[in-house]
Amino acid sequence: MIASAPDHAIPAGVPHPAPAAGDPPGDVAPAAVPLIPSAGRPVAALLLMSLVLTLLVFAWAAWDHHRRVWDDARDQVVDVTHVLEEHAGKIFSIHAASLRYVERLVDDAGWKEIAGDSRFYDRLREIWQASPELEGVWVVDPTGIVRVNTMQWPTPALDVSDREYFRAQLKPGAGIYIGQQLRGRLSGQPFLPISQRMQTLDGRFNGVAQLSLRPDYFISFYRSLFAGEPKTMLLIREDGALLLREPAASDDSLQQGSYPGFIQAPADAAGTFILTSPIDGVQRLCARRKVPNLPLYVVYGITTDSIASEWEGRALIYAAVAVPASLALMLVAWIAMRRSRDLVRADRILRQANTVLEARVADRTRHLDKALAEREMLLRDTHHRVKNNLQVVSSLLQLQASMNPTLRPVLGDALRRIQAMGILHEQLHRASDVDVVPLDRVITALAREIDNIHQGEGTAADEPRRVTLALAVEPLATDLTASVPVTLVLNEVLSNAFKHAYPGGRGGALSITLRREGAEGVLTVTDDGVGMPDATARAGRKSLGLLLIDAFTRQLRGSFRYEDGAPGTRFTLRFPLA
Repeated sequence: MIASAPDHAIPAGVPHPAPAAGDPPGDVAPAAVPLIPSAGRPVAALLLMSLVLTLLVFAWAAWDHHRRVWDDARDQVVDVTHVLEEHAGKIFSIHAASLRYVERLVDDAGWKEIAGDSRFYDRLREIWQASPELEGVWVVDPTGIVRVNTMQWPTPALDVSDREYFRAQLKPGAGIYIGQQLRGRLSGQPFLPISQRMQTLDGRFNGVAQLSLRPDYFISFYRSLFAGEPKTMLLIREDGALLLREPAASDDSLQQGSYPGFIQAPADAAGTFILTSPIDGVQRLCARRKVPNLPLYVVYGITTDSIASEWEGRALIYAAVAVPASLALMLVAWIAMRRSRDLVRADRILRQANTVLEARVADRTRHLDKALAEREMLLRDTHHRVKNNLQVVSSLLQLQASMNPTLRPVLGDALRRIQAMGILHEQLHRASDVDVVPLDRVITALAREIDNIHQGEGTAADEPRRVTLALAVEPLATDLTASVPVTLVLNEVLSNAFKHAYPGGRGGALSITLRREGAEGVLTVTDDGVGMPDATARAGRKSLGLLLIDAFTRQLRGSFRYEDGAPGTRFTLRFPLA
């Protein structure tokens, strides 16, 4: 407060009266008034810290999503490649059996009877009609002359001794041969030849059985998987010869060429590799699988540009939140700094006015008292406004801090943790006293929910649960502060037991016990699964589940440990009840 002026000012020229007994000697100076400190620097520092925190959160979210997008892309190409390998293996295995069947028909009939026997032609037609992917079935004698085909009857004289699939079978032990695309001399359509050497009992060459596969059948199947998306599927021989590719050329030209890079490119631990395609020059994330028992690979790829575009789209969403939040912080800081400057300026003006009033105290006592009263009211109002403005800044910062976690994707294990919290609050709402949580009911409900999540309902007599769950929980009550960490620890431990203790669909038994020992609660989870290589070292691993268990246990001021159950694993959590 500014010092008050004396009640009666002495006019200029009038001598000062002598001080009364007990008064301090000399003139009494007015009390010093401290300057109102400027809030500019603290607000600027707070603004800088908030902006840095916002940028760090944005950078972490963008990096985490980038990692997730690439992991999902790797999983996708590996899974789709497996589907393509199974499809190709099924198709070519069936037709390898068909070729062996054709060879037996030739052995039974003999070359003299084949050309003029319509029954042999009818049997080949049965093979052709049962397989929509076949364009035709061909039987070629040792000289390279087609004796029978399913496209025309009687068969016209046609020499195919110059075809690659015929020359490849001249060598003993050639086995199944899959050739590059050719154009049919009768139909004019492209086809994939798959052939097998026929020979007599003494090992002499006895001609070739050949099936013509329709490339458009494979193309239609591939397009049905991912229509309109930037994906590439290939059938490629182990020597690098291209057999089939989607997307296919629109001019109905033959797909040929040799691209050994798809076979020789080293793959990472997930089975994927990044390769700039020698066909179209586009960089892709690819995976490959070999068709069992055949010299054939399937390759599936996604353009890296499409993966980057997916990540950039989500990063723009993060930026759309981070940028307005940063601008709002800057606006609030600017308002606070401007208000602080106004207060300092007002304080300076008041001090100047006070100096003038004190210089004219002799003739302005009444006006000075009024000015002092107004000044006091102004300062009170000013301090009140500053307090409100700081409260607004604090509320805005708290709101921003609570908004940032919702930007993260809630998937997988996070959903189960949220469900665990939901079960806890449901039991809390049911309780008559919201300050007391029936921990035994919460644990029972949570255990049954996790059991249902990992095993299904499984109530039918012919579909029993493979892992039985036994509960032995004593009535135990605690407050909300302790029940939340206990519930989340049980969620992590029980979920890990279901996921890792019983691999390969094996069965077993899980038991949960809750009891009181003195002033402590003891929670035990025991399984008879495969156990851990070193159960005591489990707490040192930096998995998210164990980090959460350790954090929640510290929050409880308790302790936990993993032990070898011989068989299985035993987890014990001790926590104070008070």
